[in-house]
Amino acid sequence: MPKKTDGAIFQLKIRGPGVRSGRVSVPDLIKICQEAQTAVRRQAEALEGKKTMHPGPASSSIKHECTLELIGLRKGSTTLQFGLARPQMDLPFEEYGSFGAEVVRELAQTIKSLTNGHKKKDIDEGVLRSLYNLGSAVVDNRIDEIQWIAPRHGQQKKVSASLQKPTREKIATRLSQPKKGQVHVDGILEMADFKPADRKCRIDPAIGIPITCTFEADQEEKIYASLRKPVRVSGEAIFQPFNRRIEMVHIGSIEPLQSLAIGEENFFASASLEDLAAAQAIEPMKDVSVLCGGFPADENIDEFLDEIYNARG
Repeated sequence: MPKKTDGAIFQLKIRGPGVRSGRVSVPDLIKICQEAQTAVRRQAEALEGKKTMHPGPASSSIKHECTLELIGLRKGSTTLQFGLARPQMDLPFEEYGSFGAEVVRELAQTIKSLTNGHKKKDIDEGVLRSLYNLGSAVVDNRIDEIQWIAPRHGQQKKVSASLQKPTREKIATRLSQPKKGQVHVDGILEMADFKPADRKCRIDPAIGIPITCTFEADQEEKIYASLRKPVRVSGEAIFQPFNRRIEMVHIGSIEPLQSLAIGEENFFASASLEDLAAAQAIEPMKDVSVLCGGFPADENIDEFLDEIYNARG
């Protein structure tokens, strides 16, 4: 295949005892190409401020901008060259793919920061998972290293980063850490413990298991007055590793609710759609692509089901 790098938006160099010059096994090639494409799409979603942890396919705009093509296979250290799937009209590289170039460069910098031990705090969880999956190609004895190379683009210099077993282990460590985020939880305030050293209460939502909450001393009276009543608590939540299940919420505010607002008697209620949306803090949908059905081709359904069963345990 051609040795030219014209049109290559990035390259992957593959090294290991099971890799011969200019050759790569079909199973390894398929895995690497699939996971590289997933990583590019997840990073594109992260840069656009969209959710990366979702069951549906990528939006049409990201598919249009960031769908990859394998355009070259070079000898020496086996090198896979990737370009963008361009439209029918062939535009110069400088005019088409600038967003794609930004995406692959951001991925290279992320891998580099993980390899060097730099604590890059803003790495999206979906991006981390996709890089972890890409790293699954280096867990056996055939491949030791996948080098992600983003070429020089405009005034930006070339970025090269190596994905090896230690890097994948660092990614696994970051993924296993509890996540934090702001949440709203509606439910019945079932119990409370007012011990000064351990102030806790429990919210029983309409759907799901009860959630333990902590609170400050100045909230004691409001918590006591709300016992056995429907409330909405807002605050910082700690999520369990590998899923989005809430482990604990530190209450920032607590407000009373009507029972209808947490699901009671909804079947016979005559509330309007606007009232129900307001009660559940539902905002207008900004991206209809999230309604697309079907399981995405770039996801492993067996791993997805295993994760569900493990979370239930």
